[in-house]
Amino acid sequence: MNSEWSKLARDIRESFRLWRLWVHLGWNDVAKHYRRSFLGPIWITLNTGLFVVAFSLIGAQLFKQDVESYLALFATGSIIFTFFSSLISEGCAAFTSSESYLKQGAVPKLTFVFRVVVRNLVMLGHNAFIIFGALAWVGALGAVRWGGLLFGLSMALAAAFFAVAILGAVAARYRDIPMMVTSALQVMFFLTPVMWRPEQLTERAQWLVVLNPLAIFLDLIRRPLLGQPTTQQTVLSAVAVIVVLAAVFVPLYLTVRRKIVYWL
Repeated sequence: MNSEWSKLARDIRESFRLWRLWVHLGWNDVAKHYRRSFLGPIWITLNTGLFVVAFSLIGAQLFKQDVESYLALFATGSIIFTFFSSLISEGCAAFTSSESYLKQGAVPKLTFVFRVVVRNLVMLGHNAFIIFGALAWVGALGAVRWGGLLFGLSMALAAAFFAVAILGAVAARYRDIPMMVTSALQVMFFLTPVMWRPEQLTERAQWLVVLNPLAIFLDLIRRPLLGQPTTQQTVLSAVAVIVVLAAVFVPLYLTVRRKIVYWL
């Protein structure tokens, strides 16, 4: 067991040392997807922006709110949830999509976990223009709490690393996992306060937010963007989620780290 611990520690250490590799791979994934495209990844930003504006005009009437406040709410919620959703769904293919690298060389496996995180962080960077554009439009850009935003994003990335690593390993063994995750994310969109506010729920239904990890990290990032202070309950809940994910990650990788290549 000590040998497995040392190998896992070396894998983590070597993955950090090869940071240029996973940054390059993540960035190249985005560039390759839009190669020969005239506008490239800007298409994603345009499509997302049109969707946010169109739904905000309708959602504001459905939920009986003014358009400006709802635009800020939905723009932040939908883009952050899309970031989480992409991380989770693409995390299932973290190793299966990197089969050629894993079978041809001794590259630390967690390198490909970081690759998924970087790729989605780049896409979040593109869509962040929509968030800040919406906030500027409603005159709320100056209220952004940048320190809280950086803290919330850092916490979300820590959770994302463990979640992607866990899903990538399990999905490499059980190929039904990606389909199950996709179905679950479709349901989670409606159970997460993306297009509605938590206070709109009844007291009995509040558990949908309290026990929903996606809602916890959404709140951790969205509150600073909307100029609101981060609550202690949200921070403690986020820490608890990260601890649980880490507690699953360590024994899982001690057990399956060497088997992942044979499952591909």
